[in-house]
Amino acid sequence: MPRFFRGLVVVCFGLYLVADVVRADALTAEEKQQGFQSLFNGTDFTGWRFVGKEPEIKEAPNWKVADGVIQLSGGGSPHLSTDREYADFEMRFEWRGVKDRYNSGFYIRSGAKLGSNQINLAKGAEGKFMAKVQGGDAVPQLQKPSGEWNEWRVVVEGDRAVFFCNGKQAWEATGLKPAQGYIGLQAEGAALEFRNLRIREIKK
Repeated sequence: MPRFFRGLVVVCFGLYLVADVVRADALTAEEKQQGFQSLFNGTDFTGWRFVGKEPEIKEAPNWKVADGVIQLSGGGSPHLSTDREYADFEMRFEWRGVKDRYNSGFYIRSGAKLGSNQINLAKGAEGKFMAKVQGGDAVPQLQKPSGEWNEWRVVVEGDRAVFFCNGKQAWEATGLKPAQGYIGLQAEGAALEFRNLRIREIKK
């Protein structure tokens, strides 16, 4: 193949990959109409911060972005938190375990350093709401095998949280406190990946 055509193929393939990354995190027309916004831009951690024992963490070797995906390699800290608090909202995202024995957590309305109000992402205990609420049992039967993407959806309004896994309602919990807090992802010694993080704030 002539050098010119080889170069053209490389450029076109590169553009295809870039376009694919953009499409992976792009909001659908319906989501835009409903008021959703992307919480992850597909390229870096803009809008997020790392939290742990240190007062301020600029870099975290266990977290990186590649191919439009947030990749967690493991480690016990730091965790990944939004840089602002949220009150009432609907959150949608996808995740998958890289290996069979995965472990992590999804925080809602948590403190500045995370830790409270965790929806479990541990193998066999997926979906268990680790909070002082009524309801929120684990639903491992609704999860897909390791290596496949799961779709989670959480609607938080007032003291109530409703949780959906892969298109099915898993539970409804009541008694949720506080009225607002941070959203976050936990580093718990296992490799996981996250993508398509979207949020819709519910205004009174």
